[in-house]
Amino acid sequence: MIIKKRILAALLAAPAALAIAAPAHAQVNGIATASPVRVVDSSKAFSAAQQQIQTTFKAAFDQINARRQAAQKEAEPLLAQLDTNKDKKVDDAEIKAAQAAKNPVLDKIAALQNTANTDVQKLSNPAARAELFAIESILRQYDAAQLRVVTARKIGVVLTPEAFMYAPDSADISDAITAELDKAVPTVSIQPPAEWQPARETLALQQQLAQLEQIRAYQAAAQQQQRPAGAAPAPAAAPAAAGAKKPAEPR
Repeated sequence: MIIKKRILAALLAAPAALAIAAPAHAQVNGIATASPVRVVDSSKAFSAAQQQIQTTFKAAFDQINARRQAAQKEAEPLLAQLDTNKDKKVDDAEIKAAQAAKNPVLDKIAALQNTANTDVQKLSNPAARAELFAIESILRQYDAAQLRVVTARKIGVVLTPEAFMYAPDSADISDAITAELDKAVPTVSIQPPAEWQPARETLALQQQLAQLEQIRAYQAAAQQQQRPAGAAPAPAAAPAAAGAKKPAEPR
């Protein structure tokens, strides 16, 4: 079931690099670090936008789930033809054997997947565009929020966390920037003008938000597997402001 706020982002394809100034947590000798991804992800405006997107585009998300389930059903008899040892799984050895034999079933599966992906992308386009517009609206307030933190803390230099080999937690001012953003822009619209097109930085940030959401999902799955039988399930993570979020072109 699609419940990810950043569902859209995960379906999109976007540039890999993010070229905007980065925020942080505190300061060390006038130098601080900041992560735009964390700032946007944690902001109230993004969280509210994600919730609104889930409600507004629920019908499309339901259609996406149905399309994926239909594709899975179509693929099952084809996959069964590749399952030579009949263990109800297709492993690497069976795939390699099919490739070596130029088994036409592989082409049928690829065509099925491509068609399903195209359909899912079309269905997700409006929601992805809405998410991009929300992200870009938040980013418009980013520099001003960062400047307020920098001025208040007398910070001379702000770098991305990746620029440091080591930095104490006190060097990160991301949370402080998020707090400033929450004051300035507690909510944003998810309805872009008809001719609006997202900036490259917006597309890149959406992609990074989607990657962040995927990491959370993997971590949650790992914790689930490690939990002793009979143990109470771990509390669900608070909805990311999708996340996961949520990079890519408006679908």
